[in-house]
Amino acid sequence: MKKNHYTILISPPKAGRTKHFSLSKRFFYFSLIFLLILIIGNYIAVFKYQESTQLSKENTKLKAEKEEMEKVIQIIDQIKKEETFIRNFLGLEKSGTNMGGEGLEKVDPPYIDTSSTPPLATDISLTSSDESEVSPIARARGLKKDLQELIDELIDRKSEWNTKPTILPVASTEYFITSGFGWRNSPFTGLREFHRGLDISAKRGTPVIAPADGTVKECEKDLHLGKFIRINHDNKLATLYGHLLQQNVKVGQNVKRGDLIGLVGNSGMSTGYHLHYEVCKDNVSVNPYQHILNLNTSSTMMAMQ
Repeated sequence: MKKNHYTILISPPKAGRTKHFSLSKRFFYFSLIFLLILIIGNYIAVFKYQESTQLSKENTKLKAEKEEMEKVIQIIDQIKKEETFIRNFLGLEKSGTNMGGEGLEKVDPPYIDTSSTPPLATDISLTSSDESEVSPIARARGLKKDLQELIDELIDRKSEWNTKPTILPVASTEYFITSGFGWRNSPFTGLREFHRGLDISAKRGTPVIAPADGTVKECEKDLHLGKFIRINHDNKLATLYGHLLQQNVKVGQNVKRGDLIGLVGNSGMSTGYHLHYEVCKDNVSVNPYQHILNLNTSSTMMAMQ
């Protein structure tokens, strides 16, 4: 047998001739190293392929998540704008910020009579049990939908609120309510009579303003009320203004809260310059005190004596 050589014998499982090969040690080790390199190379190639496939999947997932996050950010920006709308509507300031800049005026939150209106529609479709199973974009869209429903409800309530006569119908701080709503002795006959409104004493020519949005139903003159105006509002409310010096509106005209409609006068059966003011609901006179929110308490004392 040759030195520095290896002999490889191949024997068949059954009887037969045995084959043998002779390899030099150098070639044997070279072949062995080559085989190991080939195995390791294949292993590395498979590992790299799996790693590349995994990275590709992760990149695809990250790209999808990035696109979804961009959509979420867009929705959040819209929600912020809608939140600002709600805060401005309610006259609220953001915590830690100054909302009193030029052109922005802080106002008191509007009073809402919850006894006559249903609760706000805030149908939250995602509960804590299934929230984790929903994507961020779906949750953001659900939140935006709920917020939009809230805004729609606020707008509806604002429209309803605008038609309620909530302010004093004279544009002056110099007034006195000389006669209230209810039974009194007539200043003309001395007999008991039911007074259907408020008598608001003010200077001749004091502006009379609409206390709510509405449509002028009557603009007439009669013996008792003199020159008078009747305005119909939504929610079955109507207001009447008597003893006017001047009428500044016409029948069928739409008016907004604060619009000038006439001037305080002394027309008709009147004992002095004042405005006779009535509020009716379903054609029945009701106490205007129940609606006016900006009455000066000291100016009503004469009517309570």
